[in-house]
Amino acid sequence: MTLERTHNHSEIIRRLETSANVIGHIDTLGEISTPTGSYPIKKIVLGQGNSRRALISAGMHGDEPAGVGAVCEFLESGRHLPFLETWELTVLPCINPYGFEHGTRENHQGIDLNRMFREESPPAEVVLTQSIVTSSSYDLSLELHEDCESSGYYLYEKAEPPLKTSLGFRIIEAVKDLMPINRDEEIEGTPSEHGVIQRLKDPKDMEWWPMALYSLATGPTHCITLETATHFSMETRIEAHVTALVTALRNFPV
Repeated sequence: MTLERTHNHSEIIRRLETSANVIGHIDTLGEISTPTGSYPIKKIVLGQGNSRRALISAGMHGDEPAGVGAVCEFLESGRHLPFLETWELTVLPCINPYGFEHGTRENHQGIDLNRMFREESPPAEVVLTQSIVTSSSYDLSLELHEDCESSGYYLYEKAEPPLKTSLGFRIIEAVKDLMPINRDEEIEGTPSEHGVIQRLKDPKDMEWWPMALYSLATGPTHCITLETATHFSMETRIEAHVTALVTALRNFPV
């Protein structure tokens, strides 16, 4: 069965190259071959050489397009510029380009990439992402996701060594005027406090790892997974994510 294209990955690359080429470095990590063509996995580095380092990623799940849109908006609007004096920002704008273009959670092989970070032989998209996670001593990892079942915005936050941090709560405070917060006491089977999930399992106790747990085990020491609610407009979801990015970078460390 041939899936219809719901988004244009080539247009995303064009937007990113236009907005980042002058002040950043854009590299192709590799090409993903699929039955409908080959897709480049791009990496953007801004503020190269600065002492603080953050990894921003989006498009892990192809049916969560607001994260990809937020990366484009973050760069096109210039809201990244105030951070380039202190931060080196590495951006993976679309980890799953086939899924993004066809509106599927999984890649072209029907695999949920965010379940494969502990596998010995993961898909190529995961291998390329892992190479970036382990390539630098990142201080902060920010992953952009969406939740089709959530009533509002929420986030996962994990730091090593474990600490009680206010960064996640600052993000929620900044986003709440743009999108309601999911204040359920339990989200996705995990205790939540005012939209912030911090009581996560130890990576060693998990049979499979998402990117966040792989990051904690091998690279960044502070990981935040940001989740919009997909029943809001695309414009609202993008703005919520961009606000979260700006707030995280502005207030780290707390």
